[in-house]
Amino acid sequence: LAIALAVVVVLSLGTIILHRRLFPAPAPAAPAIRSLAVLPLENLSHDPQQEYFADGMTDELITNLAKIGALHVISRTSVMPYKGKRASAPEIARELNVDALIEGTVLRSGDRVRITAQLIDAHSDRHLWAQTYEGSLRDVLALQDNVAQAIANEVNIKLTPQQQKRLSNPRTVDPAAHEAYLRGLYELHGIATEANGDQKSQFIGRAIGYFHQAIALDPTDARSYAGLADSYYALSTGDKAPLEVMPKAKAAALKATALDDTVAEAHASLGQIALFYDWDPHRAEQEFRKALALNPSLPQAHSGLGEYLLLAGGRPDEAIAELKRAYALDPLLPLSHGSLASFLFMPRRYPESLAAAQQVGDDSGMALAYAEMGRRAQAIAAADRFTRATLNPVDLAEAATAYAMAGRKDKARNLLQQVEAQARKRYVCGYNVALVYVALGDREQAFAWLNRAFLNRSD
Repeated sequence: LAIALAVVVVLSLGTIILHRRLFPAPAPAAPAIRSLAVLPLENLSHDPQQEYFADGMTDELITNLAKIGALHVISRTSVMPYKGKRASAPEIARELNVDALIEGTVLRSGDRVRITAQLIDAHSDRHLWAQTYEGSLRDVLALQDNVAQAIANEVNIKLTPQQQKRLSNPRTVDPAAHEAYLRGLYELHGIATEANGDQKSQFIGRAIGYFHQAIALDPTDARSYAGLADSYYALSTGDKAPLEVMPKAKAAALKATALDDTVAEAHASLGQIALFYDWDPHRAEQEFRKALALNPSLPQAHSGLGEYLLLAGGRPDEAIAELKRAYALDPLLPLSHGSLASFLFMPRRYPESLAAAQQVGDDSGMALAYAEMGRRAQAIAAADRFTRATLNPVDLAEAATAYAMAGRKDKARNLLQQVEAQARKRYVCGYNVALVYVALGDREQAFAWLNRAFLNRSD
C-alpha cells in the first residue's frame, strides 16, 4: 500500500510539473503607467552657454507629452529642481507621485541635434525603453514628436485621432528664431525660482526681448506669441498696471491662436485675461476649457478654471478640486498657481483655510483665518511674521487687513501709510487697499479705492 501511495504521489507531482511546463502561469502584468515626469535633459556639450537649449528641449518634450490626455504629466517647474541632483527613481517618484520617469540627454553640434531618452519604471528603477533620435535643428520639433509618440506606444496609450494629428504634423523651424524662443522660455521660467521682485522683472524683461526677437525672425511661430503673452501677463499688478500690459498680453495671445489654435498656453492666457481684465467670465470659462481639451496637464489652465468657478461661478467645491489638480501637476511649486487657503477663505471655510495655510507656511493666510476665527493673538503673530518678510504693497495690504480685523488698527494704519506711499510712485492694486479700509470701518475711503481699482481695471 505504501508503495502504491508513493507511485500515486510521484505521478501526481509529475502531472503538475508537466502541466506547468506546458501551460506556464502568465507573468504578472506590469503596472500601468498613467503618470510620468520628464527629468531635465542632460546637456552633453557641458557648455554652460547651452543650458538654455537643454532646458528648452525638456520643456518642449513635456509640452508634447502633456497633449496626450490619458497621461498625467508633471509640470516643468516641479522637475527642474532635480537638475543635477542625485536621487533615485523611487525617491523622485514618491515626491512627484508618478509611475514613470523620462531621463535623457541632448547634444547640439552645429546644425545637428541628438536626443536620447529612456523610460524608467519609477518604483522598481527598471529601464523599460531607450532610444536615440538625431536630425537637423530645422526638424527638431519632429524629433520631439517622435519621442513623445514612442513613449505613448511604450506605455500602451492609444492616441486619439486629434492627438495623433498634433504629433504627426510638426512644422520646420528657423534655427535662429527657435534659439531666441528657447532663450525666452529660459528667462521666463527663471522667475519660478526667484523670490526677489527686481530679479523677477529683469527675467521677464529679457524674456520679452527674446520673444520679440523670435517673432521678428519667424512671424508665423505661434509659440513665440504665446510666450510673449505669458510674459506680459506675469508683469500685471505685481510690476505694472494692468492697463499697461494686459492689452499687449491679449494681442499676443490672440495672434498665437490665429496662427495655431492648438496652442493650449495661449488659450489659458486668454482665459486669465478675459476673467481679470475684460471681466468676461463666460469667455474665460470657454478659453480655460479649450486649453484643457488641448493639454489636460496644464496647471495654469486648471487653476484658472478654478478661479472662474470660485469668483464667477459660485461653485467653491469644484473650484477647489481644480486647484488641487493644478497642485498635483506641480507638486513642488503649488503656490504659483494660487493659494488653497484663499480658495477656502472666500467661501468662509476658515478652519479649512487655516489648515491649508499652515501646511505650506502661508503666514498671510494664517493671519486672515485666525482673525476671522477670533483668535486675535495668533492672527497678530502671523501678520508680524509676514510683514518681516515682504515689502510688496499687495502683501502689506493683506497684513494690514488682518491687523485691523484682529483689533490692532494702529499697526494696520502704519502699514496702510507704507502702501499708499508706494501707490504715489507706482501702480498698487486698489482693491487690496479698499479691503484694508473696509476692515478699518472707513467706508468713504474704501469706495474711493474701489472706484480707483475699477478705473484701473485692477485684477
